[in-house]
Amino acid sequence: MFGKKPLVDIKAQEKEQISKFLRQADEFLRLKNFEQSLLSIRKALAIDPKHMLARSFQQRILLIQKQSGEVVDAPSKGPSPEEIAQKISLLFSDAEQLITKKEYQEALKRIAEVYKLDPSSHYARAYSDKIEQLMMEEKQLGVGKFGETNVPKQVIAQGTQPLQHGRGSLLMYEELLKEYWFDGKITPEEEHELRSVREIFAITMEEHAIIESKVKITSYVDALRLVWKDGVITEMERQVLDMMRNRYGITADEHLTIENNVREAKRGTKAKARVLIVTPDKELLATMTRTLQQRHYEVVYASRAEEALSAIVKEIPELIISEVIFPNGAMDGFEFFENVQKQSLLKNVPLFFLVEAKNQNIIRAALRLGFDLCLTKPLDMELLVAAVDGKFLSK
Repeated sequence: MFGKKPLVDIKAQEKEQISKFLRQADEFLRLKNFEQSLLSIRKALAIDPKHMLARSFQQRILLIQKQSGEVVDAPSKGPSPEEIAQKISLLFSDAEQLITKKEYQEALKRIAEVYKLDPSSHYARAYSDKIEQLMMEEKQLGVGKFGETNVPKQVIAQGTQPLQHGRGSLLMYEELLKEYWFDGKITPEEEHELRSVREIFAITMEEHAIIESKVKITSYVDALRLVWKDGVITEMERQVLDMMRNRYGITADEHLTIENNVREAKRGTKAKARVLIVTPDKELLATMTRTLQQRHYEVVYASRAEEALSAIVKEIPELIISEVIFPNGAMDGFEFFENVQKQSLLKNVPLFFLVEAKNQNIIRAALRLGFDLCLTKPLDMELLVAAVDGKFLSK
């Protein structure tokens, strides 16, 4: 006597309810009402505790809340950002030395340490992939064994500025893309989830393209800043950057523009003085450069005395630090000193020389000729800073 009631599609209702709560969360996020935004997410998770998109959105709301300064953290007793950056730079340097010795597993351990300090480093991800590629090449040649890396894949996005946009969902979408592009590719499952996010929050493909491009460029800029930190790009670093460019589809023109911008940004802080370092020792050069740049000195460099003389014509230094002994066939430090002294603009430029402590006869000869200071190797970086500061801070 009564007609049959239509069957209710419970799953469809749940899906609509979850989408409703996610849209509410987005609206509250736009108003920077983080508490209500998170409450809406919890309502969605109460319907489906395993809903990946809701969980992902929740993590990103917490991240944006923290970036906005709304969350007051307990005072940190850990290392400063500068100390962390220094440690990361040293870890990459150690990894590169291990790679030259073909100690790939140890190199991967150094990169794993980088991840602990900065889990969002796309450059570290590419670096570890490059090591694994070298290991695979060794295996194919029958020289080494391919091993697994324990580098974590999770990303805690930090160090990049979110989109300044009225819609909180775009902030969330940017963070999601950072995570998915972390390993250099988007899987079909990840693309499916991104499509769902775009549908729920009405994110257009144009907006997607803009955000995706920004994520790739930002990751590459961060990598360039890191490798330019010591003023030297090694062959290994160049290969890793090439890998990132290929993954992210960055053109040669875009690369040049980005590289120039990074260099200009480095010049933004007024340098105390320009220091020319002349040494074929790349490891020593990188350490000296890093040390002096942290003290806001501009560093230019050359691997040979002949190259240094050409560089001096373009950029006159206010201090020169040079090796005395160079490889056979190259101009030595004494001849370099004589050539410098012949140029009137350089007569008053202080010249420090680098030499092994055991070479006392060379040290005495250099001091008699008029070199200003002897820096013995292995070089004490605190002594280097004190000597350089002594030439400029008292003026």
